[in-house]
Amino acid sequence: MQKLLRGGTLVTESGLLKGDLLIEGEKIAQIAENIIFGELDSSCQIIDVTDKIIMPGIIDAHTHYQLESRNSTTADDFASGSISAACGGVTTFIDYADHFLDFTLAEAAKKRINEALGKTVIDFALHQSITHFDDKVSLEMAELKEMGINSIKIFTTYRREGYMIPNHQWEQVFQRLKEEELLLTVHAEDDDLIVRLEEEFIQNGTLTPEMHPLIRPAEAEAIAVRKVGELSLKVGIPVYIAHLSSKAGFNVLESLKTEGVMIYAETTPHYLLLDVERLKECEAQKYIMTPPLRNKDDLKALWEGLVKEEILTVATDHCSFTLEQKLRDNNCLTILPGLPGSETLLPLIHHYGVSEGLFDYPQLARILSTNPAKIFGIYPEKGSLLIGTDADLVILDPAKEVTISHTNLHSHSGYCPYEGFKVKGYPVMTYLRGQLVVKDGEFIGKGQGQFVKGQKSSLYN
Repeated sequence: MQKLLRGGTLVTESGLLKGDLLIEGEKIAQIAENIIFGELDSSCQIIDVTDKIIMPGIIDAHTHYQLESRNSTTADDFASGSISAACGGVTTFIDYADHFLDFTLAEAAKKRINEALGKTVIDFALHQSITHFDDKVSLEMAELKEMGINSIKIFTTYRREGYMIPNHQWEQVFQRLKEEELLLTVHAEDDDLIVRLEEEFIQNGTLTPEMHPLIRPAEAEAIAVRKVGELSLKVGIPVYIAHLSSKAGFNVLESLKTEGVMIYAETTPHYLLLDVERLKECEAQKYIMTPPLRNKDDLKALWEGLVKEEILTVATDHCSFTLEQKLRDNNCLTILPGLPGSETLLPLIHHYGVSEGLFDYPQLARILSTNPAKIFGIYPEKGSLLIGTDADLVILDPAKEVTISHTNLHSHSGYCPYEGFKVKGYPVMTYLRGQLVVKDGEFIGKGQGQFVKGQKSSLYN
């Protein structure tokens, strides 16, 4: 069936185009200033999108739906998480497969894919975490690549929790990733510094939420970014820093680039818009995540990096626990870390980026769609408005003003860290592979999301 989106402003990679977009089945069939209705099927559906912005569907490249952690399960499973995401204009998310001792990497990835299929209402890809490395894991990476998973995540912290591969093995891991051309993604915080500070604060008995940024300081991020960057230069591979949170970390990243390091980063809305003052509030537990919230100077530096496109993407690290789960504890070391965010990604970055005049719509589309699609090997099928690719679209009303509240969002967390934020510009329709799945803030879709195989990351090119 044909659908004609008429009279909108299309955000293409060559700039803005006032015109029409034709969908045939699941694909984008035509883009033009004026598609003549008489040349279309008589059954073609006409959708008036005058004064609206048509963008490639948003890609949230960092989510944790249906995550089991610390004997708890997140509030959002793949159904509620993806419905929430879709209502925010997200058409593809990239989640994580954990590393289990009794599973091969491919088996762990298949397990995660099967958990999502039949529940998710939008398409998805996967990152694979690895928490130990040996000859067996090394061999398993080739099978993982064949499955279409092209990024490996490591931690430079959480040694005691069993997530961190010992430092002396990092070079072996990096070499193996280079052989398979798999992208290295990193949670970058220095474990040695954090463990030392944890022990000091435990002895002092000061472990309230306000202490969290002191235990996991910006210095820890900067040290880890430096270590990983220097080793990646030695081995000759690109590295992608997840959820960059600080000015110190960003400064190191910029310095490493001048030294020839192929280092890139994402940040998140909470590191751009929330600061440590939140940790003084009554329900400060809501704002615990790792890395922790930073100071206003850090927020400013990250915005500057985004504007200059030194930071390539914004993703959410959506990891939503209920308010009850978050408030269960007041110890910053044991509060369940994470917060919801997929649904508010586009409206927040649109408002504070485009509406506030920091950058234009083409850059917004690069940050939230095209760049993550290229980096994680799902472009141009995702992240573009190119003819013949999936008709994954978000229709945004740039004049629509909304006061963000958990009462008008779809996450099962029951709270929103951006409660009361007023934004101008809001998604009003979301299309997944040509099907309208969200209209005026409500999910109306019937189809199921599919797993998208990733090819080689553009960062290797």
